[in-house]
Amino acid sequence: MIIGIAGPTASGKTTVARMLEEEYGAVRLRYSSILSEMALERGLDPNDKATLQGLFLNERETRGEDFLTKEMEERVGQLDKDFIVIEGNRRLVDIDTLRRITKAHEDSLILLFIDASRETRFDRYNHRLITQNEEPISFEAFTALEANDAENEIDDLKTIFEKEGLVISTDNQNAEAVFEEIKKLIEAEKLTTVSN
Repeated sequence: MIIGIAGPTASGKTTVARMLEEEYGAVRLRYSSILSEMALERGLDPNDKATLQGLFLNERETRGEDFLTKEMEERVGQLDKDFIVIEGNRRLVDIDTLRRITKAHEDSLILLFIDASRETRFDRYNHRLITQNEEPISFEAFTALEANDAENEIDDLKTIFEKEGLVISTDNQNAEAVFEEIKKLIEAEKLTTVSN
């Protein structure tokens, strides 16, 4: 099974991906990890979101829209696992890649869009920064991060996930409740796969 997770910054994507990793023994791959590795190679801060966004946009200019998805596809191709979680899908081309990967694995695909209000995500983002001993940012700075061109297809992805997957708001649910919804979807998909 392939699970593609999308959503805006600090919505809860990583929490869900980690829970899938723990519950199902899934291999978890992140687009941001690829960008962090590239940042390290260039002597840039691998944890700074604005830096990673800039790196993505610069590389996209020279290497094409799908440079990151090609790298992800190559990494997945090296795996021999039944359960793969690909976290941080942000572009429409990422969906095409998820579909290609699923077809190559002759497997099923579940699309999860994890969402929360901007205010909730702003609070979570700053909590994360404080936990990492970094200075929190203003709401305006957070809004600017979200307005970056690297993030401009998130709403389009949400529309696709609403039609073909599951959109979950983490505003008023704890992680366990969110994960119960996801487990139901996974178990239903398993039953469908077995009956086919």
